[in-house]
Amino acid sequence: VAGWEISARRTSASLRLIDCTPCRKTLIRANTESAVAHVLGVGRGRAIRDDSGRLVAGIVHEEWLLIGSPGLSLPSHLTASADGGPELVTIVDVTHARALIRIVGTDSAKVMSKLCAIDFGDRASPDNTALRTSMAGLAVEIVRNDLANRYDDAPGRDARLRSYLVLCERSAGQYLFNIFLDAGQEFGIDVEGFGIGGL
Repeated sequence: VAGWEISARRTSASLRLIDCTPCRKTLIRANTESAVAHVLGVGRGRAIRDDSGRLVAGIVHEEWLLIGSPGLSLPSHLTASADGGPELVTIVDVTHARALIRIVGTDSAKVMSKLCAIDFGDRASPDNTALRTSMAGLAVEIVRNDLANRYDDAPGRDARLRSYLVLCERSAGQYLFNIFLDAGQEFGIDVEGFGIGGL
């Protein structure tokens, strides 16, 4: 997929770990009052889906992450806004520099809490929360991005499944993946391929 070798492994485990590193990842820095910030349309600490299905996350002050399908280019209205205004805007493709891991399942918050001091309860960190913090000794970005149940024949298929996207430096990706597997053993965690889980 877009030059990446991916797995289509499927699992029926209630807690799943998916390597989403092939997703296109773009880091954008701009003034909060700039045209680009207006086009992105999301404030610090929150995330939304744009019209093309990309996840747009306001990670910290004046910094956003765009996460989309492999090979997906930046929206033309965003690049036009960056080129057409007097504000300083930095757009960097970090697809190959950042690993991206998704953990999906009811117990995902319990696993996250074992590795990080953030409160992952619904009240403190509802769906579409975005933040930068430390996890297992690494600097990471975390986006809560709940998913609809993907199996058509599954009971409660319309229910939302708790899910988190975690980004870290690519060189530490395997380490963090293994840490998740270890922390999730008591909850029956299993690995699922990107070909099924996707973004």
